[in-house]
Amino acid sequence: MSQMPDQPAKLVYQPVAGFIEQIAAKSPAPGGGSAAALSGAIGAGLLVMVCEFTIGKKGFEAVNDELTSVKTRVDGLRHQLTAQVDLDTWAFSRFRVANRLPESTPDEKAHKEREVAEWTRQTIEVPRQTMLQCAAALAEAHVVVSKGNPNTVSDAATGAEMLLAGLEGAANNVLINLLGRSDDDATALRSEVDKTRAESRQQLNGVRAQVDVKLRG
Repeated sequence: MSQMPDQPAKLVYQPVAGFIEQIAAKSPAPGGGSAAALSGAIGAGLLVMVCEFTIGKKGFEAVNDELTSVKTRVDGLRHQLTAQVDLDTWAFSRFRVANRLPESTPDEKAHKEREVAEWTRQTIEVPRQTMLQCAAALAEAHVVVSKGNPNTVSDAATGAEMLLAGLEGAANNVLINLLGRSDDDATALRSEVDKTRAESRQQLNGVRAQVDVKLRG
């Protein structure tokens, strides 16, 4: 019989206040990983909103097709990031349970080793995917800011900022779960984090410059 817990009720269906209370509680999960995913999902949602206020509107016919494509891509990422909110907490919860499995017999010990290895991998892979999804959505922000409805430029800017915040938080969760490792896979993951952070920070700096021009006339 499995000793792993059933997946809990989805965090994303809770009232906002209830989710914030869970984040603030003296419990390791939900924590930074789920918060990072939520930040990314909201950021992506804001970019989608700006597209919605642009597509099909008079005066924006020239960018209709381009922003429709952007909206489709970013909305897909929004759904993925929303799912990551629960996946992050779930992966960490499974990891904790795996570490408490019995190991009194050779079979139990082997089972525990498999479970710990799998859920250790997931505690890295889940925030890694959050990081990459935030990066992919952020890469679309410059088009949304430059070609979207100017009345919503502050919303696009907020979305871009939240995407980088989500990316940075997820990246930190990858790195903390790599502590103590010096194998080739860990080295490659750290390099990926560094590269993704550098590229996304540069992209956000470009978006900020665009926003500053638009907001200051």
